[in-house]
Amino acid sequence: MSKGNLINRAKRNIFYKILAESTKVLPALLFIYVARKLGGEDFGKLSFAFSFTGMCILIADFGLNRLLVRNVSRQKELTEEYVANIYVLKIVLSFMCVIVMGLFVVLAGYTGEIITLVMVFGGAMFFRSLLEVSCAVFNAHEQMDKEAVLKGINHILLFISGALVLALGFGLLELSSVFLIVYLSSSIIGCFMVYKGIVNIRPCFNLRFWYFILKESIPIALTVTFGVIYVKIDIVMLSLIKGDNLEIGWYSAAVRIIELMHVIPAVVASAIFPIFSILHKDSMDSLGKVYKTSFKYLLVIALPIVVGILLLSDRIIDLVYGEEYVKAIPALRILVCSLIFIFVNYILLNILVAADKQKINAIVTGICLFVNISLNMCLIPNYGYLGAGYATVITEIALFAMCWYYATKYICKVNIVAVLSRPLISVTIMGVFIVLTTAKLNLAFVIILSALTYFTFLLMFRFFTKDDKLILLHLLGK
Repeated sequence: MSKGNLINRAKRNIFYKILAESTKVLPALLFIYVARKLGGEDFGKLSFAFSFTGMCILIADFGLNRLLVRNVSRQKELTEEYVANIYVLKIVLSFMCVIVMGLFVVLAGYTGEIITLVMVFGGAMFFRSLLEVSCAVFNAHEQMDKEAVLKGINHILLFISGALVLALGFGLLELSSVFLIVYLSSSIIGCFMVYKGIVNIRPCFNLRFWYFILKESIPIALTVTFGVIYVKIDIVMLSLIKGDNLEIGWYSAAVRIIELMHVIPAVVASAIFPIFSILHKDSMDSLGKVYKTSFKYLLVIALPIVVGILLLSDRIIDLVYGEEYVKAIPALRILVCSLIFIFVNYILLNILVAADKQKINAIVTGICLFVNISLNMCLIPNYGYLGAGYATVITEIALFAMCWYYATKYICKVNIVAVLSRPLISVTIMGVFIVLTTAKLNLAFVIILSALTYFTFLLMFRFFTKDDKLILLHLLGK
């Protein structure tokens, strides 16, 4: 496969992935509006129900979406068999998951309001899981434009209807019902788009296929399960250990900002994953080059974001949420330190799956789950929501260390010191600029000028190689 063909495919994939993921800003804005409109306590209740049900439904995915993308991207003739069976299998698994969620919140002694919220959001997440199957089919066929349309419709509907319900004075139950209706509608639209554009959807109950696909997906399922739990468990454990909805609200406010930053590595990783999968089969040398390039640029992008949020966290929280959420500032300062590792962990986990090393992912994420739960149990009773933040940072560092070791062993080595030397100098200069100007300039100007400062010094230090510049020009269509 030629370099030009690779770049063209990556260019198209990344463009539409950016288009699809950029619409996530709308649900993020909706959550900010919820936080400001309903206050810390109700926002804490909503955040718990949303995080808990989202965590459980992602576990019920059982790695099927990732397996569909990997296998169908290699052999398109498998599309009909995979789609027909996985849609039905996801319905069965997700339905079972909703029942388990309901039993858990009842037996755990939660209030009637929380139980109702969890069940309604559980239904919403059920339909969201079907929506994700449609997106996985589009990814496998590298039709990211259709995914962008589908996700765009979903996020626009969610934002408009959610904001309207809140503006009319309705509360949490009505808002959660909006999520249920929108995800139901979007899942139907997604199935129709797959049916019309890619393959005829005929529900299939091939138990033999289910057995083999579930058996093959076990390592990926364990990876997804462990990863989702250690990412989402902090809010659930805060609820179980502290039971303070205000603390959950403060912590969730910080988490929402960090999660918004996840869009960047998620876009790159999901756009590159089908290419990773094909290159592992065709050319290990090309795979190594694509891996090194994506690793390098995600680090370079992450650094200024981390330093910028760290230095401007008080102004960001005040602008986004208002004075009521001032106690979210220390949580944001702690959590932002995890971003540098989160960015590259997206690439590391994806390349190991593409290289058929998903068993390693299952092991390392399982270790991280144990580390995270242990740290939360030790830190939350003494430090509350800040303890949950510390646990998250340490867990992401542990995940990075293990994944980087195995990626080095099975793919190729990335010289982190060489990659970071000039960006670290540039980001230090940027940090000094922020400190000197933050009290004098508008926040938007500080962000724009500091970003320009960072990238200007990268250019001055000749960080970008000739190949980097050619790739960038090619991606820009020049």
